[in-house]
Amino acid sequence: MTRPIPRALPLALGALLSLLLLLPAAAAAAGGTVRLASDRFTVSEGDGHAVITVVRSDGSGRGAVRYAVLHSPTAIPGQDFQRTRGRVDFEPGQTEATFTVPIIDDALVERDEDVKVTLYGAHPMRLVEPRQAWLTIVDDDEVASERDAANPLMLDPPPPNGNPLAGARFFVDPDNSLAGLVARRIRRRNPRAAQLLRVIAEQPESKRFGSWNAQPRQAVSNYLQQAHAKDPGAIPLLATYRLKHLRCGNVADSEREVAAYKRWYDQFAAGIGNHRVVLFYEIDALITTKCLSRVGLQRRIEQVSYAIDVLSRLPHAVVYVDAGSGLAHSPRYIANLLWRVGVHKIQGFFTNATHQNWTSREIRYGRTLVRLLGGRPHYVVNTSGNGRGPLVPRDRVRYGNSIRCNAPGRGLGPRPTSDVPARYRNLDGLFWIGNPGRSAGRCVTHRDDAPPTGVFWLEYALELVRNADFRIR
Repeated sequence: MTRPIPRALPLALGALLSLLLLLPAAAAAAGGTVRLASDRFTVSEGDGHAVITVVRSDGSGRGAVRYAVLHSPTAIPGQDFQRTRGRVDFEPGQTEATFTVPIIDDALVERDEDVKVTLYGAHPMRLVEPRQAWLTIVDDDEVASERDAANPLMLDPPPPNGNPLAGARFFVDPDNSLAGLVARRIRRRNPRAAQLLRVIAEQPESKRFGSWNAQPRQAVSNYLQQAHAKDPGAIPLLATYRLKHLRCGNVADSEREVAAYKRWYDQFAAGIGNHRVVLFYEIDALITTKCLSRVGLQRRIEQVSYAIDVLSRLPHAVVYVDAGSGLAHSPRYIANLLWRVGVHKIQGFFTNATHQNWTSREIRYGRTLVRLLGGRPHYVVNTSGNGRGPLVPRDRVRYGNSIRCNAPGRGLGPRPTSDVPARYRNLDGLFWIGNPGRSAGRCVTHRDDAPPTGVFWLEYALELVRNADFRIR
């Protein structure tokens, strides 16, 4: 016996059939793709914001896609652009929409910088390439052509007595300096050592750049931008060590290396741009010249002269070139080299960068150089490790007048300052150019346990702190 078909069943079947017939239309409305209009966008820094365009292939229904602008290999969030994320909504009939990325304008001369733009979370469309793009921020600032020789750092009030550093406040980054980073790393397991390292970390550090920086413009620009963001009124201290000093004797840098050296300083100077800096140029530039052949000396002078000429044109940089130490060569020999490389184009010279000679003796050495150079140059003295004076070896023929590399028993010297007694004419300041705690390598038998050159050596740094003597002696 057959059962009668319920009257509600045909109605249900009809509704199901109607739904099936509508599915293609619904699928078409929910289909299509969405993407960025290009894989490359460009904005001028002064525009204030960048406009990013998103397109979809089907505008028959509503849709949405999310975006994020968070990361950059070169630009600094909060300083060059504002991180942003959000959602782009499409109305029926709309196939193109935009969102904006806030761009921060400043007066700094920078390279062009790239920011990554990303789409994600599309609905109901399908996300296709390009779903990521680069936004290039084009710098619109130029290096100033005018320089106030009496006040290159634009200090207020202007500095007196011909010292452009007088009254300046120097940049200090206690948590991110060489000593500060180590202090942070060991503060839990060795709080006493971490506290001692703060003695170094809380003083202005001379940030060093050299041959290890393959892209010097980017490296110095990034550092100076970060310093400016953290403390806009402070003056960063910089030091360079670009010469490689690989060989000694009857040798000279090749013409190719000379050209590479010049390119490096062109880029380095471009990275400084309009920033206010104090620069201790090229540690060991002149003190190693007796090791060179006649051709080698000529090429060294060519290299140093070129760099000084480039750096002297920076509008807000106070530049000093390394003049060795009173423990190294005769003042007349160094004065002759200083004149040949163009010390008169910059503020002057610095001494004691790789030695621990007493501060008072280095001041006498500096005054002698000034007299031999006609009284014009100014100078500064490195005091990062001379609180106990030099370690004089028994065998001076073998080791020279002092043990320079990680000499044991040394201590920090006078703290960095440009507030020096007026009786020291032409002395602009005392600074820790040598970065206390940075190893000088295994160059003498006294410290066979020393780490490689440039590595921060905790034991040595603590020794410098414990033996510190901040008096001018």
